[in-house]
Amino acid sequence: MDFRIIDRKNLDVKAWERLTSCSSFFHSHQWVDTCVDGLSPGAHAEFLCGFDGGRLVAGMPSVITKKFGLKSFYSMPYGTYGEVVMAEGAEESQRDEFYVFLVKYLQRGRFSRIAITDFDRNFSRLSEPFLSHTESFTHIIEINGNGVHVPPDRKINGHIRAGQRANTEIMLVETKEQLRDFYRLYEMTEKRHGSIRPLYSKHFFTSILKHLGGTGMLHWNCLMYEGEMIGSCIKFIYNKTLFNWQTVSNYEYRNLKPNHVLLSEAIRKGIEEGITCINLGASPPYAHSLIDYKERWGGVRVAYDTYLSDSWFRKIVSSR
Repeated sequence: MDFRIIDRKNLDVKAWERLTSCSSFFHSHQWVDTCVDGLSPGAHAEFLCGFDGGRLVAGMPSVITKKFGLKSFYSMPYGTYGEVVMAEGAEESQRDEFYVFLVKYLQRGRFSRIAITDFDRNFSRLSEPFLSHTESFTHIIEINGNGVHVPPDRKINGHIRAGQRANTEIMLVETKEQLRDFYRLYEMTEKRHGSIRPLYSKHFFTSILKHLGGTGMLHWNCLMYEGEMIGSCIKFIYNKTLFNWQTVSNYEYRNLKPNHVLLSEAIRKGIEEGITCINLGASPPYAHSLIDYKERWGGVRVAYDTYLSDSWFRKIVSSR
């Protein structure tokens, strides 16, 4: 196998799209572009690629960031799925060969942080002492054969109906003004969940609209009540899967059930586009009410792996 490290400018987009067509949305070059732009300045993409006879047979997307002199490797940022993608028909020995190349690349890179999220759990065959392993989980809903999803919990269905009867309107988020209103809800939601500061900047959400708007992969809706945005959801649609990525709302209007209405509408939209799976997103193990909420929708817990390595200096800086 011939290994190459390719920057975004020199990436063969068509070859990458063929390779990742059956993987997750987070392997797409559009998500890589979104992250690089959203995390800039100080971020760039590197595509780790393996070729066999000139054909791209293995690839791993990554975003490299540099801040305060500390360089970090993410595949992918914010815990979104990365790891290596193998072409159809590729041999497992080629995956092992790629891992040998990957380890050498990571060791030469002098990264203060390495973070890899492996949804398909193939990375476990690589045992490296510098990478610590933890298990995370998401909730998955499989759409039945007749293309219909009815949450198994009666209360969920009741909340959806109650919200749909309210004098509200569902709209798509497409403008700067809507983005401003969304970010206000996002900050409110983060504070409600006990966050000291928001995880994402407003610029990151602007990057989502910039790179994903009009691609058919983004479904970003919001619920309006008397001219005010009271809830919003960001979902991605890719490879017949709907990824429920970010949900925010104004708690004062919880009686109007914005989260229920928006997720129900997104599922309906996704089914129209042929999705067969809904990924409700990761949950912290202590978030019992959130976990219960997802399971009431019919979500089944699915575990996946995350790998992290922090340098001794990074650990000292992070502890302060």
